[in-house]
Order: sequence, then C-alpha cells, then structure tokens
Amino acid sequence: MGYCTYQFLFLPKEAIPASYNWMMYLFLLCVFVSLTNQCHKWSHTYFGLPWYIKLLQDLHLVLPRRHHRIHHVSPHETYYCITTGWLNYPLELIGFWPTLEVIIESLTGSKPRSDDMAWASKTS
Repeated sequence: MGYCTYQFLFLPKEAIPASYNWMMYLFLLCVFVSLTNQCHKWSHTYFGLPWYIKLLQDLHLVLPRRHHRIHHVSPHETYYCITTGWLNYPLELIGFWPTLEVIIESLTGSKPRSDDMAWASKTS
C-alpha cells in the first residue's frame, strides 16, 4: 500500500494512467489479504466477537469456528481455505491439496508436515 501511495504522490500526472490498473490491483490485493487474515483470526476467537461477526459466521459469509476446527485436527492435511471455507469441500472432492503436495514434494524434496512433531514440542 505504501508503494501505491508513493506512486500516486510522486509520479508525474501523465505517468499515473500507465500504471493505474497495476496500482489498483496491488491496493485491492493488500485489502483482501488483510480481510482474509481477519476472517481467519475470528475463526480462532471463541469469546468477545461482536454479534454481527457471529451472524456472518452463522451465515457462512466468513469462516465459521466449527468449520475451521476441522483443519486443526491431526494430521492437519485438509480444509486450508481461511476466508469463507466455501471451497474446502469441492477442493477435497477433486484431491486438490494432496496433488499440490505431491507437486511441491517432487519439486523441492520437502515432505509436507514432516516436522510437525518438532514444531509441536517447541518450548521457546
């Protein structure tokens, strides 16, 4: 967002139209990533949420706590969508996440979740 602001403040007025679409894309990307993180935070919050956030969760417009809890059950290999959760079931049906893990493992050699126990036992 700082980059967009800098561009709009310091680019010559003639240069702004050439980069306007890119700047709006970056700006909206920042806004929606922030909103996604907030929805994810709410799915971990069990007390003190405003009534309208609880309503949005009940209507499944933002990620409900009960739905997101599935992701946090061992072995933590499912339900990765953290904004609304709407795509979790269809992605499970087509095997999206296991396929992606196979691709990543073949490209990097890193086995998914191979260090989970080390992370779980961290004390610092």
